[in-house]
Amino acid sequence: MTKEKNGPQSRSAVVPLFLVLLLGFTVTARGQQSPTPEPKPSPSERSVRISFLPPPLDGTISLGIYDAKGKLVRVLHREADINEFNIGTDALSTTWDGKDDAGGNVPVGKYNAHGFVVGDLKIEGVGFFFNDFVTNDDSPHIQHLHSVRLENNELRLDADLLGDGRATLVCDSKQGEFLRKLPEEVVIHCDDMPPPPNVAEVLDCAGGINSTVWLIDNLEGARREIKQLSKSHELLRRMSIAESEPQPQSIAASTTEDRIFLVEGSPTSPVNRLRALSLAGSKTDGANGAVSDWKTDFEKKITEHRYFSIENGKPIPTNPKNKTPPEKLSMKLQSNPLLADARVTVELAVGFDEDGSFLKASDGLPLCSISETPGVMRGLLAAHGSSALDVFQDDGAVVEQFRVTGVDQMMSFDCGGFELK
Repeated sequence: MTKEKNGPQSRSAVVPLFLVLLLGFTVTARGQQSPTPEPKPSPSERSVRISFLPPPLDGTISLGIYDAKGKLVRVLHREADINEFNIGTDALSTTWDGKDDAGGNVPVGKYNAHGFVVGDLKIEGVGFFFNDFVTNDDSPHIQHLHSVRLENNELRLDADLLGDGRATLVCDSKQGEFLRKLPEEVVIHCDDMPPPPNVAEVLDCAGGINSTVWLIDNLEGARREIKQLSKSHELLRRMSIAESEPQPQSIAASTTEDRIFLVEGSPTSPVNRLRALSLAGSKTDGANGAVSDWKTDFEKKITEHRYFSIENGKPIPTNPKNKTPPEKLSMKLQSNPLLADARVTVELAVGFDEDGSFLKASDGLPLCSISETPGVMRGLLAAHGSSALDVFQDDGAVVEQFRVTGVDQMMSFDCGGFELK
């Protein structure tokens, strides 16, 4: 699958930049003699006009203003095409109003401007991790499953959704594919069921085939069993769940076949899952009735995680106490022939805001949009050859992987320093 801006398509910038490097800049200040103390300059008097010629590379331009310590104080242009600048006969020009990104006036002092031309980069979506419910851009980002029930041969899942709170999701009962979202439905299970014999504690129940009842029996400790009872509450079959496995929390059952659906999880397991099981066979176990063999029709897991790292090119959940990989990656760019320098090495990282995620220089200057995925919390990079990298971004429900190729199709340029009065 491919994705640009809003998910796993390719992106390329086709802006002709036929000019070359820096010519210079001028600070336009119309100050005049005044009595002491000298009044503060007006915004127009602090205006800085920056004229420059970018490197000979077709692409978009990102340009930043930096203070004397090298800190980025203003993103002056982000992924801009040539038409966003004033085009002169021999240079491009732009203006800085002496303000930072928050709109405040920066102190007087020395500043400089430099940036990057970003060429023909291609961004492709590779996959989704930690959440089997997320398969495309329209999938709900489920954080946690609570309960399941079957209505009109459709599954209804009560779940926590990222950014939307709790809702009811309608899914296909054959493979568990998402169909539509509904407001949260409050349903009470087992409210009119008398306590059956030989059952420790009923956690959830559902009506099954031939007026049978399926239930989750909470045994001693953390162990639970699935049991099927006849209409008269005789034990027909049971299924034990190993303590090492996610434990059943909610159950739904078909009324036309021996098929059940389970929402499972436990405080000791990061896995929260939905499983559909069909009866494959059973054997008699004395007074305990029949012990059944089940086949899994489908399974959809959510691996709940707070941190992740990269191992063998894939994301894995990690403990916050474990050593996590660096969130920056060094890449060699094309050399700028006008500077007669070697290939520049730049540190790259993943940035994110309310508009989505982007590739940025380690100093914070945005270079290239990756996706419009909202709510990204963290991003990691991994090299993929000499001119490509993989971006892994996490919104708390799923980790998405994107591949950015042609990363070496970037050139840096420097506009030099100036003093702001």
